[in-house]
Amino acid sequence: MAAEGLLRARLADRPIPAGTTMRFGLLVVLMLASGVWLVPMALTAAGLNRGVDCLRAAGVGSGEAPGDDVLRSAAYRACADEYGVVHWWVGPAMSAVLVVLACGLFFVLPWWKARRNRVVPLEVLDHDGQILHQLSRLAQVTGIKRMPRVVVDPFATSTGAAVFGRTGRPTMCLHGGLLARRAAAPEDFEAVLLHELAHIRNRDVTLTYATVALWRTFIAVVLAPYAVGFGLLLFNSYAPETPPYEVSLPVWRAIALPVFMTAIVYLARSDVLRSRELHADLTAARWGAHPRVWGFTEPAPPVRVLPRALRSFTELWRTHPRWDFRRETLADSTPLFEAPGLLMFLTGAAVSLVNSQLWGFGAQFGGEGQWKWHLVAALLCAVLVTGIAGTVLWRSTMHRLLNGRRRLTGAWAGLWLGAGMMVAELLGNRIAIFKWLPGEPVVVLLLILAGLTFTWWVTQCSHLWVTASRGRAIRSPMMLTLAGGCLALCTWFWWWQSSGVILANVPGLLGDPLGAGHDGPSTDATGQHATILRASEQAVALLSTTVAIPIALPAVAVLCIVPLLAWTVRPLLPARRQSAVAGIEERVIPAVPLPRLRRVVTAGLIGGAVCCASAVAVKAYMHAGQPTNRLQWLSRALLFQDGMSISLLAGAGVAAVTASLLADRYRLLAGIVGANIAAAVGYVGIWLLTASDGCVPGISTFLSACDWRPVVAWKSFQHLLGILLVLAAIEGIVSAAAVSAVRRACRRPTRPPASAQEGQEHRGLRPRRLAVGGLCAGAIGMSGAVLLLPGPSGNASALSPARTITHPRFTALEAMLQAEAWYGLGGRDLLVRYGENLDRLLALGPEAQRSSNGDALIRSRLPAICAEFGKIAEEAEAYFPVPAPQILPSWMTFTTRATQGSENCLTGLSQNDAARLTAGIKELNQATHAADTIKAWVTAGRTARP
Repeated sequence: MAAEGLLRARLADRPIPAGTTMRFGLLVVLMLASGVWLVPMALTAAGLNRGVDCLRAAGVGSGEAPGDDVLRSAAYRACADEYGVVHWWVGPAMSAVLVVLACGLFFVLPWWKARRNRVVPLEVLDHDGQILHQLSRLAQVTGIKRMPRVVVDPFATSTGAAVFGRTGRPTMCLHGGLLARRAAAPEDFEAVLLHELAHIRNRDVTLTYATVALWRTFIAVVLAPYAVGFGLLLFNSYAPETPPYEVSLPVWRAIALPVFMTAIVYLARSDVLRSRELHADLTAARWGAHPRVWGFTEPAPPVRVLPRALRSFTELWRTHPRWDFRRETLADSTPLFEAPGLLMFLTGAAVSLVNSQLWGFGAQFGGEGQWKWHLVAALLCAVLVTGIAGTVLWRSTMHRLLNGRRRLTGAWAGLWLGAGMMVAELLGNRIAIFKWLPGEPVVVLLLILAGLTFTWWVTQCSHLWVTASRGRAIRSPMMLTLAGGCLALCTWFWWWQSSGVILANVPGLLGDPLGAGHDGPSTDATGQHATILRASEQAVALLSTTVAIPIALPAVAVLCIVPLLAWTVRPLLPARRQSAVAGIEERVIPAVPLPRLRRVVTAGLIGGAVCCASAVAVKAYMHAGQPTNRLQWLSRALLFQDGMSISLLAGAGVAAVTASLLADRYRLLAGIVGANIAAAVGYVGIWLLTASDGCVPGISTFLSACDWRPVVAWKSFQHLLGILLVLAAIEGIVSAAAVSAVRRACRRPTRPPASAQEGQEHRGLRPRRLAVGGLCAGAIGMSGAVLLLPGPSGNASALSPARTITHPRFTALEAMLQAEAWYGLGGRDLLVRYGENLDRLLALGPEAQRSSNGDALIRSRLPAICAEFGKIAEEAEAYFPVPAPQILPSWMTFTTRATQGSENCLTGLSQNDAARLTAGIKELNQATHAADTIKAWVTAGRTARP
């Protein structure tokens, strides 16, 4: 019990931070990102930013940088002036305003709380100075160097106190009821003072009031304008002259998004404030505060299940925890060191919202520099998730290990983290625009798998490093693990925002990334392997999106290197363990040996041997027959690449399963490392077999004479190697998950790990270090070679499948959006006016027949009608051409014939020339047919809306 109490005290000192500051950082980033994105959306909803679609009406695609000819064109300037354009800097400016107002409110709040008509200095009531003396003594005991300013609120009847201001200059306000109770319950009075001093000692005063200030300014600067903007949109949409169906699904989702965001921000804010209160309680109790102060409120009577669940739900929204929960935390602080599902859900949802909003802001800027914005957005989100979720997992793992509790798997935390990301994505206008569900719902499940993988890997690495660093400080391995997890998460977010959202949005893209009718290099002249080559080309085109991320291969290498380095740590001698982690007794540190690295390496070598044997079998199968033309050579080369790739993946899969089966602990780490060892060994074997093609009779594939061509062999698989390394890591993850699930289902008991004997851990340290050094050098070298060495060139580039191919669904979606913009910003008005003027022209004949003087009626009205056709044609020429190549001839016919028809009509009337009048009418008929074609194009685009 003494060791447990000592351990609890040391952990309360937070050798690993609680992560509250990172949660506050997440709130700040979420609010700033919301200001960047939501304020322009509010202006758009209010009708002040309709000109944002002028570029799309001009034919500029999404994410493309508009040319100077478009920006300087008279049509664009007229469109922007008429409908208004919110410049790109408005969003960042509103975020700057949010920061400025929050800082101002942060400094105003303490002044408002300490205004003279509400509080009085302590010296006014403390005539003998005993309270101040007692407070000074407690401040010395707690280690606070600077005394806070102390005031009293005589009108507050509660027996509490509060600290406000900032950490550097705090103000402690004592309530009048507390001073009145001081003589009757001096221990309670001291406990309250210790609790407030704990807030100062924990340095959370600034954080608290910064959170409050940010929340209030966020409501005023971001949420209020957003509500007004969309309120105006709904009001205008349901006006009598506007049909209600104009409010589309993206608008309803845009209305639901801030509601969800507000709930996320409020819950995160409450979690931050609630956490600081609990940590202050623990700190005060450790300083000797009497526990009776937390017992003023009687424990709640037992309740039924539903009311208990309701109380738990309402507790999430409280900034101060209930008294019974605070008492339970003091009795057992274990919940503070767990990985709560709510925190993981809030983290995933908030980070996904941040990523979505930054992605939407960066989508306005096309060009080569867009990848930099992708990196910034992905890295920021990865740092936030790692700093919050990763730190919580480390704390929980260490607390469980030192208390002898059951190991943390991280699965539950990963499920909540992935669920938060998935829910936030489903509510945003990113993976589903005109539907509630995305086009490929299965892609959304990758969000949950990403959260599971991250928490599982961080948890196993933390447990491995805490075990390996027995007695050592754990900050360095913790930072190493979190840095590795951050790099992997950065890769994930980069891939998701650049490729994942597209795969989730477009139905059918996952199974057919190249598009129907694509005629690529997989054409097989014989037709024998056409299906295989077509399927492999589709798979390579899909998987090429992973290696398109520059940091993907370094992330795969880091997933192997970080756990491997734990086998190079030399355990401290017992004499040094006490000084390394002061205050924690040696007997509470478990002396559990690390798993044998030999098993993982053996599994990897077995997988490499399987890969080499499969490669030899593929070469033997392809030995018979030689191509007779270039097309057959190309098909044979692609088939050879496919066979070698399957061989390598088969070997990596065998290694991953074997390593996971041999590992009683750390199956995920063993599976990833084993699969990558097999991939490296297998690739070396494939490279040797390819470079020496023709030297071994019976398995020569392309050459009949022996030759050594290492450069050609490398370039033939350079691009595929990056994909295969990523797939090998995925195989390791899947294999470890499958083996863990089977063993859990079978509930096979595992033997408890034997304790390490003194001196036994030092044996074999040098061989382990040499083995780990070789494995790490191989992982870094292979990834670096794929990224740094020049790729195929010349004729060899035909074998490289990394090509940009425009999918037909993208083209159709972009064409529909451009058609909507063109039609809504001026095209509709032109076509409607033309149709109304044509109706007046067609009605003129029957009206003239009914009139007593038909010729006079025609001569009086026809000039205005003909002039209106000319005016419409003139405005059409000044407007954007139709952004559709197949309709552009009809648009040119429309403007040209309408202009000529108007001129001939007016000339024929003025000169009394019937022939020119007839020619003008015929030209107007041709313009009418062209206008009907344009209308049909717009209608077809709306009908085909996804």
